[in-house]
Formats: sequence, structure tokens, C-alpha cells
Amino acid sequence: MRSRRLRSSPWWWLLLAALPWAWFPVRDGLGLVGDTLAIVLPLVVGLAVVASVALGRWWGVVTAVSLLVAGTVAVVGPWTPDDAGPVAPGRGVTVASANVTGLTSTVTPLRAADAEVLVVVENSPRIDAGLGAAYPFRVFVDGTPSVGVYSRVPVRLLEAQGPDFPGLRAAVEGRSPFVLYAMHVPRPWWTGSGSYQATPAEHHRLVEAAVARVDREPGPVVVAGDLNSTDRARDYRLLVDQGLTDAMRSGWAGPTSVTQWRLFLLRIDHLLAGPGWCGDDARRFPLPGSDHDGIAATVGPCASR
Repeated sequence: MRSRRLRSSPWWWLLLAALPWAWFPVRDGLGLVGDTLAIVLPLVVGLAVVASVALGRWWGVVTAVSLLVAGTVAVVGPWTPDDAGPVAPGRGVTVASANVTGLTSTVTPLRAADAEVLVVVENSPRIDAGLGAAYPFRVFVDGTPSVGVYSRVPVRLLEAQGPDFPGLRAAVEGRSPFVLYAMHVPRPWWTGSGSYQATPAEHHRLVEAAVARVDREPGPVVVAGDLNSTDRARDYRLLVDQGLTDAMRSGWAGPTSVTQWRLFLLRIDHLLAGPGWCGDDARRFPLPGSDHDGIAATVGPCASR
């Protein structure tokens, strides 16, 4: 009886309508719980909207609308344009990143992306051979993770992957030299065993370690790859708060995790540059058979600097 009266009270539903907006000030303080909720947020919001309408009737609609708006802001907000300014004329470098799921069918679109520097995640020797003719300089280290860097300007390996570093660190020369972090962070999962995955706590630790490495770099840095960190979670904000520009937000961004993960609306492939660097001409491109879209943008010193 008491629960029935509660469900019929407009004050109850108004309180529930305000509750979703608490997500924004408390999400980072929730730690691993917030990290997990950020991944499944679209599904949680969808279920809560249906439950509100079913249980609350007319007052439940108010809560449902508030849930829908707050959820949309949380998901779409990191996709909106946030342009740091144009790249200085003649200083830009076009960088692309793609998780190709080990499929040779992606070689043609990778070459068509026409990037000056290309990061390939879930690479393979056959893909490496297919890209060799288009790029005179390359670094490919097969292993876990399997990542390759392909470049039209000289590039040299500084550090290969290790237990605490899921990627490659390379020096890229040319008109705007930078240190490239070509990354493939394991996906956060409830268990660290099985496919290329880690517990949420381990995933967060690896991102924190990468942030510390980037902070120690004396010059410009580009971080590119499949970070398996959604842009609505704290791991993404750790990198952006490090003074890196999200080059994909020079225009509208969008989800990069497709096929079976499409409903989660996850943007987990990132292209970050800085400090003092900007991005232009951001775009996504399809990769046949892969469960990711590729990303590309021109990065370089900001024109105003």
C-alpha cells in the first residue's frame, strides 16, 4: 500500500526526474562504478525510461523525459564540436588510426585514407605487407597488442609494448616532429582472463600510467589508437585534462565501436594531440568487417601559437 501511494505521489517522480542530473558532478567520484555505468549508460537510460512510463503513468513521463534529456547530454555532449582553433598553415600532419580486427579486407580503405601517419591496431604480418608499398617508413611489432605505425616521414621506435604499456612509443620526424603513442588498451571487462581484456581497475591503472608517461614528454605528443575508454568516462577525461586536444572534436564526432557494440554508442578510438596543438578536418571512415570505424584528422601547432 505504501509503495502504491509513493508511486502516485508527484513529488516522488519530480525527485526522480532531478536525480539523473546528479550524474555529471558525481561521475568521477564514483570510481570504478562510474566507469562501468558510463559504458552501459545508453542501455541503463533506455530501461529507466521504459520503467518510469510503465510505473508512473503521467508523472512518470516527466521523469522519463528528464532521464532521456540527461542521458542524451551525457552521451552526445562529448561528440559536439569543441574546436581549439585551426592548425598553423603548412604545419599540419594528417594522422589516422584504425582497429582492423586483423582483417586484410581493411588494407584498401586504410590506403585510401591517405594519411601521412597511420596507426593500425590488431595488426598482422599480412596487413603490414599490404601497407608497405604505400609507406616508406614503418614500425610493426607483432605481439600483444599487435600495433603498427606507417609513415611518409621518418619514424623510429622509442619503446615497444610491455606489461604496463599496451602500445608503441615512436618519434615522428618531418615539418612538425612529435612523439607518437600508438595504443591499444585492453577492453574493461568483469574478468581479466580470456580475450584481450582487463578488469576495470586494471584498465584504469594502464590509462593512468599512459597519462604519466605523456606528462613527462618534453615536446608535442599525439596519442592515437583504440583506448577502449569511452569519451563519457573518467579515463578519457584524464587524457584530455592533460592538455591534449581531442582532434576529432574539430567537428562533430560520433561512435567508433560498431557491429555488435553499436547500441552502446561508444567512442573508444581516439586521436589526441598537444600541448599547444590543434586539429582540423576530423572524419570517420568504415573498415569492412571490423567492429570499429577508422578515424583521421590533421593535427599540428595551433595557428594562434
